[in-house]
Amino acid sequence: MTDADDECQKTKGAQGMVFGKFVSEEKDADVVQSIYKQVCEKELGLDDSETTEEEFCLNALVFAGEEPAGMGRVLFDGEDFRIRDVAILPEYRGDQYGDFMVRLLIDKAMMSNAQEIRLDALAGTEGFFRKIGFETAGEAFEARGGRWQPMILHAGSIHKCCGCQQQR
Repeated sequence: MTDADDECQKTKGAQGMVFGKFVSEEKDADVVQSIYKQVCEKELGLDDSETTEEEFCLNALVFAGEEPAGMGRVLFDGEDFRIRDVAILPEYRGDQYGDFMVRLLIDKAMMSNAQEIRLDALAGTEGFFRKIGFETAGEAFEARGGRWQPMILHAGSIHKCCGCQQQR
C-alpha cells in the first residue's frame, strides 16, 4: 500500500458519505478505466486519453458511500500541472461530485507546490470550471473528438465554496 492509496478526503453529501482517494492498486485502476470508458468514450464519444511517458499521472476516484461515482486525473510533465478526464457517472451528477473531484485534484497539485493548474474544458463545461476559479487561457481547439477550451487556475484564485448551499 502506498501513501497515495491512503490519501483521501471525506465530506457528507446528498448520497451519504462522500470521499475521494488517489489510486494505484490494479483493482482501482480497473474502476477508473471503466468510468472513463462509460462517460468519456461511450457517452461523450471522445477518443481514448493516454498519458505520455513524460507525464506523471495520478488517478483519483470519488465515492458515494461504497459506490464509485466518478474519476479524474492530475498530470505533471516536469513543468505544468494539468487536470484531465474528470468524469462523473450520470446518476451522481448535480450533487457536487464533480466539484469535489476537481477540488481533490487541485489540492494534490497545490500540495506539490503548483502555482497554476491547467485544463482543457470540453465545450459547454467552462462555467463549471469558472465557479471554481479557472479562467480562459487561449483559443478553443478541436481534439480527441471534441471541442476544448484551455483554462488556467492561479494558486490565489481558487473559489473556496462550490456554492452548494445556495443551490439547495
